Amino acid sequence: MEPIYFVVIISFVLGSLGYIITQFWIRPILGYRKIKNEVALSIKYYYRSKNNEDIDKKIKSQMKEWSKANRQNSVELSASYNENLPNWYKMLLDSRGESPIDASKHLMILSNTSNYDHAEKHMKEIKNYLKIK
Repeated sequence: MEPIYFVVIISFVLGSLGYIITQFWIRPILGYRKIKNEVALSIKYYYRSKNNEDIDKKIKSQMKEWSKANRQNSVELSASYNENLPNWYKMLLDSRGESPIDASKHLMILSNTSNYDHAEKHMKEIKNYLKIK
C-alpha cells in the first residue's frame, strides 16, 4: 500500500474526530457558558439599577422585559444542562459545586418576583449555584 493512502485514512479519521469533538463537546459547552454569562450580566444590571435614584421608573418600565429574559434564560440553562452537555462536563460542574438546575429554578422564581428583597435573595442563590462572582 502506498503512503498516500495512509495519509488519506489518517486525515479522514482526524477530521471525523475533530467534527465529533466540536459538535458534541465544544459547541454545547460554549452554549452553556454563553447562557451563564447572560444570567450574570442580567443580575449585575439589576444590582446597578438598584443603586440608581430613578429605580422605580427604570425598573418598572423594564421589569416585564427583564422577567421574560429571566424565564428564557431559565429554560435555556436547564435545557443546556439536561440535553446538550456531555456527561464528563456535568461531572466537572458537580465537582466545582455548580448546579445549573437549581439556578434555573431560582431564575424562574426571580422572573415572577416584584419585591426587591425577595429578588435579591434569589439573585444571591443564582450567583451561588452558578459560581458567579
